[in-house]
Amino acid sequence: MSHLTSRRMLIGATFLTTLGLSALAQHMTHTMPSQSTTAQQSPTHKATGTLPLKAVNATVVAVPPMIKETSIFGTLLNNGKTPVVLNSVQTAVAQHGMLMVTTKSSGGMQGMGMAETLTIPAGGRLVLSDTGDHLMLMKLRRALKVGEQVKVTLSAADGRTFTFKATVKKP
Repeated sequence: MSHLTSRRMLIGATFLTTLGLSALAQHMTHTMPSQSTTAQQSPTHKATGTLPLKAVNATVVAVPPMIKETSIFGTLLNNGKTPVVLNSVQTAVAQHGMLMVTTKSSGGMQGMGMAETLTIPAGGRLVLSDTGDHLMLMKLRRALKVGEQVKVTLSAADGRTFTFKATVKKP
């Protein structure tokens, strides 16, 4: 990412924070890693089919047209008897997606970073929120409209997929 682009993103985030739109400002500060971090797994066989997941209250954060990334929040329920290890997120409205984790340092500082995987325990749930793990949509191909349904596909390390719809909502 160029110095000029980074500076513009920082100025935009500062402006949004000043307006009281901190949820939108956080989207301005995400950056892509310089190297690919796709999970490198070589299972002896790849499963096919659909993951035993259900999406509840899936929401895409509405952002102004000049913002080219956004987050997906909600809850993913695993109805299966084994953990589901997610390794990618895709949608037609963005060039690519990212799995994100939120961490807190021993000094109390909170930060976010890209994760290679997110795991949903067997019979459990993964809550996706602005203060925790979430999904990012990067380089939006177009502006998203409030109320619009966005089709999202999650892929697991074993090759299975799960597709759900998330509603675009204001933060």
